[in-house]
Amino acid sequence: MTQGYKILFLSTNEWSDLWRRRQRLAYELSRQPEVASVLFVTPPVQTSLLDLLRGKFMPSHLGDARTEHWRAIVGQPRQVSDRVWVYTGSQKMLPFTRLEIVRKIDLLNRINATAYVQRMRSCLNRLPGDRLIVYLSHPLHAFALDAFRSRILSCYDWTDDWTQFELIPLADRDEYLRLNEQVPRTVDAVFAVSQQLYERAQSLNLHTYWLPNATSLYAIPTKGIIPDPVIAATPSPRLGYIGQIGDRVDFDLLRQVAVTHPDWTLIMVGPVWENRVARAEELKKLPNVHFIGARPYAALPGILQQLDVCLIPHTIDRLTDSMDPIKIYDYMSSSKPIVTTRVAGVDRFADVVYIADSTDTFIQQIGIALEEKDSSLAKKRFAYSQENAWYTRVQEFWSTLRGIAEEEISQRCTTNSQTA
Repeated sequence: MTQGYKILFLSTNEWSDLWRRRQRLAYELSRQPEVASVLFVTPPVQTSLLDLLRGKFMPSHLGDARTEHWRAIVGQPRQVSDRVWVYTGSQKMLPFTRLEIVRKIDLLNRINATAYVQRMRSCLNRLPGDRLIVYLSHPLHAFALDAFRSRILSCYDWTDDWTQFELIPLADRDEYLRLNEQVPRTVDAVFAVSQQLYERAQSLNLHTYWLPNATSLYAIPTKGIIPDPVIAATPSPRLGYIGQIGDRVDFDLLRQVAVTHPDWTLIMVGPVWENRVARAEELKKLPNVHFIGARPYAALPGILQQLDVCLIPHTIDRLTDSMDPIKIYDYMSSSKPIVTTRVAGVDRFADVVYIADSTDTFIQQIGIALEEKDSSLAKKRFAYSQENAWYTRVQEFWSTLRGIAEEEISQRCTTNSQTA
């Protein structure tokens, strides 16, 4: 087997052209000389063999692509870059029925869970690398700590206060809360995205490190990019939000912005969460609000060029207190003015962004941002984006992670020699 580190990267996101934190970390880790391979595990689907035969699938990030569902059932990965493979398994391969009462049988669930892990293990064994690092990014990934005991190291990328989301992926909330505490306690190292999560993690695990978000947009050339035709058809000035349109978005704030200034165009770029579709539909009724759906990561520089002001209209609560908005780094790569509510992480850039503590102030700050004359602010925003590059961030992250792994390897060698 090829020498080097092999990383089992359990993700909360599918591998897509949006290139969020998980994809960027996995890709940049794969570029480190000591890393032989990365297996990027996307959320599993609930596809059974019967579903495959009938060609009817439950909603998932795989859509209705029969080939991809077959890959999920048999555990076949696809290679997406030089040293990155993507794996999507199925947790409902059995039974041969769509009856929910049968699909919930405990024995069947245990069989499916075992098969899911076995296929993942088989896939992992075929990849190059002889030192396994298990990388978790959600409390429900706790199963991997028992399933992959041959690892050199385990770590947890803590990016959200998962208990604060409106929808949680576990019927037993108490169990979910327990896992939320257990994972950071159990892993060898915790990497926290925000100051609040960093402080919480420190109380649970001595090996806690701060790993804020970053961007790579500054490096994508903007010359020759074709403007987004949907945005091009809207009048200026344009205010834009790019990202997940979910629990953290303050729809009431956006409505006030659009109603108070019908001469401003509000552009919403990104997928709408299922539990926020109704709110989005209400906002769409306003003539100056446009939801244009998700766009590829490489298209974002062109979209940002078409905007006059970039927005972070997040609610202020325990959820957003735990975050470090990745969009502020992407926004800064465009040099465009940024107006944001006072969510966690933005105070670090208070010298170049417009921060609001109320709806009225948010609207006022947009007006000020639209009149921005100081060119030094634009230059400093771009400089911040370069200073917070994913390439550099992951190099520092990997240096820390590799140091912990090598220390663990050294300790095991010492223990083995003493017991020999």
